[in-house]
Amino acid sequence: LMMNKKQLQTSEKATLVAVAYQDHLLKDLAINNLSLVDPFKANRPSLSQRLKEQEHRRKVAIKNAKSTIDTGIKRKKALPQKDVNKQSEYVLDPKPRPLTLAQKFGLIPHNKDQKKLLTESEWGEVKKTSMLRDDFKSPCVICKDDFRVADQVLLSCSHVFHRACLKAFERFSGQKTCPMCRRQQYQTRVVHEGTKHFKHKSATKIQSTWRGFVVRKWYEELRRSHPPKNPILRKKFFEDKLAEITDRFVAETMGDTVDRFLQDIDQSVQSSRNIFRHFENTQLNTLTREQWTDIELRATERGVTECPICLRGLADCRHSNETTAIVKNEPIALLSCSHVFHATCLNALESFSMDNDVTSFKCPVCRSLYRKRIVEC
Repeated sequence: LMMNKKQLQTSEKATLVAVAYQDHLLKDLAINNLSLVDPFKANRPSLSQRLKEQEHRRKVAIKNAKSTIDTGIKRKKALPQKDVNKQSEYVLDPKPRPLTLAQKFGLIPHNKDQKKLLTESEWGEVKKTSMLRDDFKSPCVICKDDFRVADQVLLSCSHVFHRACLKAFERFSGQKTCPMCRRQQYQTRVVHEGTKHFKHKSATKIQSTWRGFVVRKWYEELRRSHPPKNPILRKKFFEDKLAEITDRFVAETMGDTVDRFLQDIDQSVQSSRNIFRHFENTQLNTLTREQWTDIELRATERGVTECPICLRGLADCRHSNETTAIVKNEPIALLSCSHVFHATCLNALESFSMDNDVTSFKCPVCRSLYRKRIVEC
């Protein structure tokens, strides 16, 4: 009977140990949900549930909304301005993960920070250990990039990573294990020491670049204004000075030469235009009566019945501005190019011309210089 009791106790203990190990493995490997659903998505609400929750929150917000009337009489109190550059540290873990059954029995060791959250002094020691290794000055071991201004995460094992990199590592590995030392169930804290180091490094680089630029410009100006005492270098200094002055004079001379050349071309073109215009004016001024008769015949043969300016008939009657009487036989302007217009329309067009010279007016149709003659319709 005693043997049976001992065997029973031994079997119960073995069963309890086996259950404890199984529980630890299931929780450690995150396989407590053995269905085909992704364990990281098993507890997520469905899309319809999320939409219902959003609609419920919206209705509650509308119900609790209160109207306000601002007459502008009461002066609003100035809120204290927040320091944008101030960055605070905070812990990401709300509470440590509870111990598994195997860890409670002492079958599997557990971390000291798994029982309770680390205090501020303990986090200070962890950060000090990381800073002694210059982890914040080194790039992130996951993405191999500098921390820059992105959030950094300090683990309770004193290793530092990008917050986004660590989150991606945990999502794809399925375990909460440090990528460096493989420590499990660590605690995380957002820090900004890497950002401070990056800003200090950037400011130092900007200052060194600017100071180097200023010193180089000062040294170049010193070299240009103070000749050296060595005879060979002094000779070279004045040769360079003379070459610089000569090049400047040559450039100015070439510029003046080009300007004068272009000015001569413009004057020649203007002179040629004046000569041709004078020739055309001379020809137009010497039109005889027979030539005007020939021009009138050509205009009649063309059979134009509308004024190209106002698009009204050339033989239409018009109303006077001062009286309501109908005025017939509106005068028509016959041009030397055989085009015809209303005399009033042509006079209005000439009044809007930018050129005040009467001999420089051009026909609105063929763009040639003309002389006009008033004829009755």
